[in-house]
Amino acid sequence: MIKNLFQNRILSYCLDYFKIWSLHVRPLTDNEITLASTVFGNLIDYQQVRIWNTPFLPWQPIGMFMAPIGAIFVNPENYSLDYAQESQVYQAVFIHELTHVLQFQQGSSVLMKGAILQTAYYLSLKHYNPYAYTLKKHKAFTDYNIEQQGDIARDIFLGKIPNILLNPKK
Repeated sequence: MIKNLFQNRILSYCLDYFKIWSLHVRPLTDNEITLASTVFGNLIDYQQVRIWNTPFLPWQPIGMFMAPIGAIFVNPENYSLDYAQESQVYQAVFIHELTHVLQFQQGSSVLMKGAILQTAYYLSLKHYNPYAYTLKKHKAFTDYNIEQQGDIARDIFLGKIPNILLNPKK
């Protein structure tokens, strides 16, 4: 009896600590698919995408979204039931992360490539910026690193550059 009570308290503590009771995962909304289609067209299998209201890494800061394995992981504080209804800032981050979903769906090892880029960032004492890019007319989208691709997609969404994903000749 005491053993069961102890186990139940530990289980309850763990569930509360890891926030398992409040874990939520959902597919993309129709609005989000419409929003994403403006940048990606039909390049993404939208029906396979999931959004989790939990960080991918235990140390993932609030405000940081991650999509290393074909799903988007966000802290509960940044979670939305529909990013298409959020501010343009959230929508731009959403588009950036969907780029990683696209990369994953196309067979790229997003987790490994992201880890290498972040390691380079920290080993360079933050002098190397894996997100910075210069758009070059004859450079293919896939020739940029995964974070540059994310920012290119974000900038396409924001109307800063032409859509080189759907119209590669521009």
